Amino acid sequence: MKQHRKAVIVIMAAVAAGTAGTSTALADSVQLKSAQVPTVAAPVTDAYAKGKVTSRSRLTIRAKPTTHSQRLGSLRPGQVVDIKCWAYGQSVKGVRKWYRLGISTPEWVSGRYIKIIKGRVHHC
Repeated sequence: MKQHRKAVIVIMAAVAAGTAGTSTALADSVQLKSAQVPTVAAPVTDAYAKGKVTSRSRLTIRAKPTTHSQRLGSLRPGQVVDIKCWAYGQSVKGVRKWYRLGISTPEWVSGRYIKIIKGRVHHC
């Protein structure tokens, strides 16, 4: 096992030094098995900002940033959601900003009832 770690360190050092041909030759001569190679978990990062629903009743999720578009569902008061981006839409009690929730399908909620609690929201 110690020899395996040493070989991995040598290969990593060779790759870092820019000698890819040497690291390939080393990898071929060491005969590493995939079960022996230690795995390192990638750090989990939140790609989206977080917003909290501030309305007193359920907040309707819309297909477009307007109250005239199709209803897709609703959010509970106090619920925390991922916010992908924002855009201007129909004014709701003086606030024209709408937040997009959906990743593949657009889902919108009025910015009047969302408070950003983590991260920064970019324009769509």
